[in-house]
Amino acid sequence: MTTDLDRLELELRCVPGVVAVGLDRDSDGEGLLVQTVVLASVAPQDLRARIRRVVDANVREPVSLEIVVDSVSSPHSASA
Repeated sequence: MTTDLDRLELELRCVPGVVAVGLDRDSDGEGLLVQTVVLASVAPQDLRARIRRVVDANVREPVSLEIVVDSVSSPHSASA
């Protein structure tokens, strides 16, 4: 099972815009919780569909999918 989860994590990290992946059992222990963190500035428009396809292709149990969109703001320039 670990190898399958490793493959899932690797494939999710290959999706453009995905910067972090978390995998855990859901609260009732019957399914898998998949959390992805994505950068909005580099994510393709079909990001959610791409992530869902990867998850569906790799997981044969119930899945809770959470996609966290992080919008990174440009650093402020400090003038002294």
